[in-house]
Amino acid sequence: MAWHVDSEVQQALVKLNDALCTFERNTCRRYTLVLIPHAADELCHVSLSGKPISEDSQLKPDEAVAIAIAERGH
Repeated sequence: MAWHVDSEVQQALVKLNDALCTFERNTCRRYTLVLIPHAADELCHVSLSGKPISEDSQLKPDEAVAIAIAERGH
């Protein structure tokens, strides 16, 4: 899965997602990671609980953010 057009940024994002996944498993915390590029030629990406959702998912980035905020109770 490509997260970013720049290979160095791509590697950093994969490492970040892996680190969040490990942290979540060890602490029972949950995170929503959303990457929304401003350029229309790049795709948005969402990772829930350390796992990227597929590009075919019906869940949109703004919906993922709304769910995450609602779970916080704010």
